[in-house]
Amino acid sequence: MTRPPKPFLPGRGFGGPLLLVLICGLLQMLQGMCPDWFLYDRGAISHGQWWRLLSGHLVHTNAAHLMLNGAGVIALWFVFGRNVLLGARYAVGKYLGLVALLSIAISAGLWSWFPDVEYYYGLSGALHGVFCLGAVGDLSQRRWSGALLLAGCALKVAWEWVVGPSAATGALIEAEVAISSHLLGALLGTLLGLVLWMRQARTAPPIRRADGARSQQ
Repeated sequence: MTRPPKPFLPGRGFGGPLLLVLICGLLQMLQGMCPDWFLYDRGAISHGQWWRLLSGHLVHTNAAHLMLNGAGVIALWFVFGRNVLLGARYAVGKYLGLVALLSIAISAGLWSWFPDVEYYYGLSGALHGVFCLGAVGDLSQRRWSGALLLAGCALKVAWEWVVGPSAATGALIEAEVAISSHLLGALLGTLLGLVLWMRQARTAPPIRRADGARSQQ
């Protein structure tokens, strides 16, 4: 007999997303005082400014860009709040570690496969990764809506590559939308979700049946 998922409680597990938004807001203010110290800058990174591999994902081009991604962080918490891979039991440190891992991996992908990307700002790539990892987590709990979420994200990313980045969003954030980061984030989040799912399946305790037999979950 398997345990039913715990009910989603508003406010539970919100520490990580809230702290992430606060960190982004603080860095945005610091960026106003120290322009260009934090963004992903390929030239600066090549001269040893490695912190930009992470900090470039935490700063934004303007307030509208910050608010858009901040809203995305909150929306993902509502969607995946009780997810077994991301949900209410996910410690603040692990949540922030997940975002940091996705951010650095995306930066490595931009560096290796998209050398034309000289500058990058924002959380959108990492948010694509969190979204896809959450969808895989839904699948791990036999919530088949996860497959629809993954398919929707795949179609969204494919559409961006076919028709190009959104001009309206670009005008709002005063920069071209970096669709390469969306692609990398979606791929990395899906891969990480599958790895966590397989790890969870291997470490899950055996299920006891009514007749006393045991089976693996």
